[in-house]
Amino acid sequence: MPDFQETINKIAQSDIYENSNNWLDRGLNQSDSSVIKLLRSSTNDFLKKLDDIFNDIDSEENKLQKINQIVDDLPWLDLDTEEKEFLADTLAPAIKASGFNPWAIF
Repeated sequence: MPDFQETINKIAQSDIYENSNNWLDRGLNQSDSSVIKLLRSSTNDFLKKLDDIFNDIDSEENKLQKINQIVDDLPWLDLDTEEKEFLADTLAPAIKASGFNPWAIF
């Protein structure tokens, strides 16, 4: 399993949303630049919060509650269905690397 820090750094430094080929690979037209900026800022903010949770000395149960909260706080209402799926697919490896099942959270 990839190292947690390595996984979140890879996501944070990627051009996942900015590269139009990643949208085409999903069978989608690239979203507007304002949506791409929202996806990027939301992803970076999420990864920072997840890193804080991961490094906290809290119980696994409390960590899971906190992860659920930061997932709930993502800008779901500002995204269409495909953008929501793209965001979830992008963040899932980071949640998995933190030791939790992302598909039980999303």
